[in-house]
Amino acid sequence: MIYRFTYLSGGLRVAGYAALPPELSFTEEEFTRWLRREFDDEELSAKLVACVLPSAMTKPPRKEPYPVLVYCRGGIGRVGKVRLDWLAEFASFGRIVVAPCYRGGESGVGHDRFGGEDLEDSRVAMRIARSFPQSDPTRIAVLGFSRGSINATDAAIEEHAAQLVLWGGLSDLGRTYEERIDLRKMLKRVMNGSVYKIPEAYMERSPIHMAPRLSCPVLIMHGTEDAQVEYGHGERMHEELQRLGKTTELMTLDGLGHHMPHPIRMKVLSNMFDWLDRT
Repeated sequence: MIYRFTYLSGGLRVAGYAALPPELSFTEEEFTRWLRREFDDEELSAKLVACVLPSAMTKPPRKEPYPVLVYCRGGIGRVGKVRLDWLAEFASFGRIVVAPCYRGGESGVGHDRFGGEDLEDSRVAMRIARSFPQSDPTRIAVLGFSRGSINATDAAIEEHAAQLVLWGGLSDLGRTYEERIDLRKMLKRVMNGSVYKIPEAYMERSPIHMAPRLSCPVLIMHGTEDAQVEYGHGERMHEELQRLGKTTELMTLDGLGHHMPHPIRMKVLSNMFDWLDRT
């Protein structure tokens, strides 16, 4: 089951998604009552939007609580919005999945600042994951895809994630400004200036500069042919974590880009969840 729901973040009613493994059931009414009780807001709601079909990857029903994956998407606004097929794939590996949309996205309230006030949306998503019915609060992992690496790294630090995965994630926003000429206009707008004008602001939103505050194991997955976020971002993040004595692993995806065909993606996800299970 996949639900679209609203929750409170920084005084705003923002949107998110939750996906459950096929063997779990949670009605709209139960979800809505839980949300309203958790946030003390009668305007919050949850709506069933899709079903997660059983797959070969599905694990048998668990008697113990479920681990949770908080998925921080890439992009900004309508670009890179949460993909329901990805949520279904994540859930099929026996995880409860929580995915914030970020303010200014599907909820239509507030403004996504690419790692500004929207960081609170990911932090609250972590708190939702921790208190979600049937979840294991000690096994909350956070995954950041592309730009989502900013939100995921911050959430892992501030909300004490058990593990962090950076998939095709940018590690240095200043380098992104240099490398992605097509993003400069957007970055200057959301950051209120270029990297040359306000380098400190770009540094603050760069996972590589957040690295000293990380305390959980970090898996970095990056394609060598990634044209959206150069492979060097993942490589440099891994090297910096190693230099700092952090627990980290680099999964180099040879010949792959930012996105990949479904069969290959499922193999990558299988390896990722194997790492989560053993770390």
